Amino acid sequence: MSLRRTLLKFRTRPGKSLSLLAVCSLFFVTLLKVSQYRSSKSDVNPKSIRADYRADLVTYGQSKMYPNEWVPGSRDKYFNMTLAGLPDSPGQNGAAVKHSEESKRRAEETFHLHRFDVVACNMVPLDRSVKDLRHQECFAVQYDKDLPATSVVIIFHNEAPCTLLRTVISILIRTEPRYLKEIILMDDCSTRDEMQRLLPLFVKEYLPSKVKLTRSRKRLGLIRARMAGSDQATGDVILFLDSHCEVGPGWLEPMLQPIKDDHRNVVIPAHDNIAKDSFEFQGSTSVDSQGTFNWGLVHEWQFVAQRDRLAIKTKADPVRSPTMAGGLFAISRRWWEHLGKYDPGFEVWGGENLEISFKIWMCGGRLDTIPCSHVGHVFRNCCPYNKTVDNSMAINRKRLAEVWLDDKYKELVYFANPDMKDADEGDISDRVQLRKYLQCKNFDWFMKNVVPEKYVPSIKDVARGGLRNLDTKHCLDTMGNKEGKVFMFGCHLQGGNQDFQYSANHEIRRNLDLCLGADFSNLDVSLQKCGGEVTQKWDHAGPQSVIMPRERHDLCLSTKSVPDQGLVLCLRRCDTPLPDKLWSFIKYIDNE
Repeated sequence: MSLRRTLLKFRTRPGKSLSLLAVCSLFFVTLLKVSQYRSSKSDVNPKSIRADYRADLVTYGQSKMYPNEWVPGSRDKYFNMTLAGLPDSPGQNGAAVKHSEESKRRAEETFHLHRFDVVACNMVPLDRSVKDLRHQECFAVQYDKDLPATSVVIIFHNEAPCTLLRTVISILIRTEPRYLKEIILMDDCSTRDEMQRLLPLFVKEYLPSKVKLTRSRKRLGLIRARMAGSDQATGDVILFLDSHCEVGPGWLEPMLQPIKDDHRNVVIPAHDNIAKDSFEFQGSTSVDSQGTFNWGLVHEWQFVAQRDRLAIKTKADPVRSPTMAGGLFAISRRWWEHLGKYDPGFEVWGGENLEISFKIWMCGGRLDTIPCSHVGHVFRNCCPYNKTVDNSMAINRKRLAEVWLDDKYKELVYFANPDMKDADEGDISDRVQLRKYLQCKNFDWFMKNVVPEKYVPSIKDVARGGLRNLDTKHCLDTMGNKEGKVFMFGCHLQGGNQDFQYSANHEIRRNLDLCLGADFSNLDVSLQKCGGEVTQKWDHAGPQSVIMPRERHDLCLSTKSVPDQGLVLCLRRCDTPLPDKLWSFIKYIDNE
């Protein structure tokens, strides 16, 4: 009943006055309605409701023969895959698949279809066993018996049936049934016949009723498809998985306990690797890395920061993570909806992992990796599917920057990604309004409290455009390397791999993330991640002058010839003023 109708219900008849009881009733009912209105409003994001994404139920599992009751060695009649493996089946216990000459040839011919070895994938039983990578200390942890029920949401588009179904089967056979409310398979408008025609038949005949197959009416992209899938979830927790995973033993309870303790806790399992060319299940019993980001607004991994390492007392303790990779995480449905889900203005995929990470921290939550929960994932070098929007990454990252970053950090992002500034981010007013309504902290708070160790570079340059050696007439060139050796190559003045800057912080830098660093032990110079270290500081007086490490003015930047590599950077003593130690940047800012 609306607030207006409530008021009308207590309206007096002509010539009558309200009794004291009626007045009191009206007052308390009005307070109740206002409270309910405010409570519901805080968990609703209008733009998410208006977003154009829908999905229809295709079928649900109707099999009474659960995966752990399948006959060993049996195959299904739709994909001809082994349902239940034998002890000596390929891939058991997470072992690598070994090819014959014929199967190796077929694997190479079909690798491009999914960017992994689909022949090896098809040889591995759907219910194969995997290594238990939990540390011994995990077995001493006690979990509550009344953990929240979970909806697992899996998005796919033209996924290989073997990886998709092994993901599902691993969940069914390694999850305590009372904690698994449902598995929602969200088909983002697959076009292959095996997905459109055969998959529904498999789900209906071989899988239990907890498995629901839904399909979008048009291609949504990963981000909107996840929101469509989450809208169908009925569990208290939504757990997103990619469609090429295998969960490890005891994987779910360690993630549910922190969410039960505080619904604002968001958790990530330890990411193990399923080798794309052999399907070997690889991993470690400890978590040594955490998520971060670069100034291109792309997720990166880093070793766990020192202050976070000090907070870890046992191998079972959660590991704080500033950001997530995005494919695998669990979140309470209440908190997911309160945060406004993903930005529905994002296109296809990319950037949504940082958006949800920033929101979690800045709006009052916490993000942790759970070492006692292990999920294997097939990591591919590139996506095998075409994007429906060519510049989706630029659009998404610009929306992310404009909504969640403060001006000084946006300036850094646009400096590192000048093309992003011209991207059309669309209408972001609802997202800006959401951030204000949720009373989220600013990005400066995130930098100082969540990633205080992250280096913030200066965008003020003293010189830029490339660095030329006066003796060789060559310029610094990365030759495409992200880190490591720096080479010398003929100056082409086209930027690219030769685009270096000399910053006001005395760094010789490529973009904002990579800096020249000196190694005094072997007089070597390499390209490193910028971190503000003293070995990354250089003194340079101007055109046609030497470049010296700030810490060692007896050494100068020079070049040397290395067999099979050509000219590379090195350090030499400065006591012989030869031309090989003289340098000039292409452009000096003070001379403009």
